[in-house]
Amino acid sequence: MPESESLPFLHPDRVGVPYRGKALGPEGALAEMAGRDSVGAVVVLAREGGLERVLPAITYTGTEYGGLGSLHSNTAWLRSLLHPLGVEVMEPVVIGSPLWWGATIGRVNSVLARRYGPWHICIGCHMYLHAVRVPLAWRAGAERLVAGERLSHGGKIKVNQIRPAADAYRRVLGEWGIKMEMPLLEVDDETAIVALTGEWEEGGRQPGCVLSGNYREIGGGSIFDPERVQAYLEEYLVPATSRILAALREDGRADYRSIVEGVLG
Repeated sequence: MPESESLPFLHPDRVGVPYRGKALGPEGALAEMAGRDSVGAVVVLAREGGLERVLPAITYTGTEYGGLGSLHSNTAWLRSLLHPLGVEVMEPVVIGSPLWWGATIGRVNSVLARRYGPWHICIGCHMYLHAVRVPLAWRAGAERLVAGERLSHGGKIKVNQIRPAADAYRRVLGEWGIKMEMPLLEVDDETAIVALTGEWEEGGRQPGCVLSGNYREIGGGSIFDPERVQAYLEEYLVPATSRILAALREDGRADYRSIVEGVLG
């Protein structure tokens, strides 16, 4: 059994995990390992060439249900897709920090909702999911992080994947030396995704989240105020995440609640 499968899924602050594998360098990449779109994004880059090895990073939040088994299976599926292309898929690393997530999103939900609207949760969560991989990228010598963000999913909009949010994710990671690659960002066609990954239902073969779709109307449509979302990103999420990464870079640890309180004033 891989070491990561024996770990508690919800370790409170598993950010500073040791890394003893080979350095990824410019020919390698850290890969978001979640569902179908994250696998498809890596396949795109592998087919384009210039990708020799991939380190899958499985990340948890504290709001999910289901185990790691599906994500390990997805890693194996990615390995089968990349083997013919000569790309090595390394053993996945499991990281996460419910303490980080709780301090930046959950603990201050009422404050953030009053200032910026109730749709902040999923945007903040996706920023966390990308940013929590940055310390691993530093240790693994990775210069790139591959993610499966898409602006539209067969016409369906997800508030955490709108362009201002994607730009903010890319900006924060870039500030700390990691180029965020989102090769599926403009891909709306679901059949194009299936062509990359094989038959795979959207949202399938991955843990669920108890807060999924919390920004949607009863009928399913997305609701959010673009101006308030932009204010949330610029006034709160970007600076809070950058300060956390600065603390992790300098000390290997961060006082998440203190940082958040400093940003919110």
